[in-house]
Amino acid sequence: MGISSHPLNQRAKVLSAEMTGYMSQKNEMGMGLRYTQETSRYRIMDFSVAGGQEARAMTVGTGMDFEILSEKINQPRLSLKPYLQYQRFEGTNSNLIGAAPSIRKGFSFQGQEFFPYLAVPSGMKIDSVTDEFVYYASVSFGASMPLPGAQNDKILLTLEGNKNMGASYDYVGCLVSWIWK
Repeated sequence: MGISSHPLNQRAKVLSAEMTGYMSQKNEMGMGLRYTQETSRYRIMDFSVAGGQEARAMTVGTGMDFEILSEKINQPRLSLKPYLQYQRFEGTNSNLIGAAPSIRKGFSFQGQEFFPYLAVPSGMKIDSVTDEFVYYASVSFGASMPLPGAQNDKILLTLEGNKNMGASYDYVGCLVSWIWK
């Protein structure tokens, strides 16, 4: 899900560096870059590229987060993020098309803002070797917050986990994001 779960200023642009630890299929580390931009008050677009050790050669993707319900004092934010991805894993190329419905509700604790979220990415994966369609699903959960000790909200920290629910993989990840206009 990445940074699209954090409230951004209008027309904000975000560059994120991410580090991921994969825990299913093969235990590996991965790194990536993500560019995110709010295109309007209710839409956030992102592009990402990531790679990993040995088996996880490359993942390239794009998505657009559409807000369905705005976050209010007694109401969480609901959104839907359709996305496309290209993955290369152990010499197999796959194209993924899917959507991730998500819910987020921010809160403050001792003066620090947190924005926890839950998403259910799912869709179809097209395997290049067998030319078959495989349904995949997972549950993503995490939280974002301004980096403690930073003097402004221009640097964000996001921690995320993903649990495989079918033809996906488990991982934990950390993103450090820089916001500018």
